Formats: sequence, structure tokens, C-alpha cells
Amino acid sequence: MPITPLYITQHDRRPYYYVTVKDASGNLIDLTGYTIRCTMKALGGSTPKIDRRTTGVTLADQSSNKGLFYLNWQIGDTNTVGTYNIEFELTPSADSDKFTFPNPEHGPAQVIISAGQDDQ
Repeated sequence: MPITPLYITQHDRRPYYYVTVKDASGNLIDLTGYTIRCTMKALGGSTPKIDRRTTGVTLADQSSNKGLFYLNWQIGDTNTVGTYNIEFELTPSADSDKFTFPNPEHGPAQVIISAGQDDQ
């Protein structure tokens, strides 16, 4: 099932980018103790706009929102109009075996930044 793109206006910091992670059986994964890194690159670009950053990635309360985390945009993340692919690396605290979301089965996750009416 394709992932719906997130549309955001240039320089805005909301809406956050929400992610819910499930295992291969469709069960929500308890992300307590996980390290989550975000990478975002312009479509066709080679230089990351966000490069494996953990800052701004916030776990929801895993007792009531298992599998949920979100990216709280930082200043500069949305200052350039364009279409971007975004992905997250998740690493459990117990080992170093990471996995990436979305994986090829899900297709790319995209953020589309549209021009605003002002420059702020």
C-alpha cells in the first residue's frame, strides 16, 4: 500500500511527520529504547536535507501509542520548496540490527514542500 505524501508549506514546522511501525505480522512494535534517525533528500538529489539526525524525532508514549513516533521539524528543514524522499532508521537498544522505514515494499515516503505567500 503506497504511503500518502505529507504536504507542508515552506518554512512551516507543522504538521509533524507521524510514523506508525508494525512488524511483518501487522503487530505494532514497542519502540521503547529505540534510536531513530531521519534522512531526507530532494527527489533526484544527492545531498541530504536532513542527514541521519535524531534531533526532533520524538517517541509517543509507548504504553498508549505503541509503534508511534513523529518528526518535529527543525528550523531549516522546510525552507526549500520541492519534493523529498524521507526515511527513518530504527535501532533497538538491545542490539545494533537496524531496520529502515519505509522499506521497498511500502514504496517511498515523500514530503512535498510548497511555496508560501511570505518568506518566513
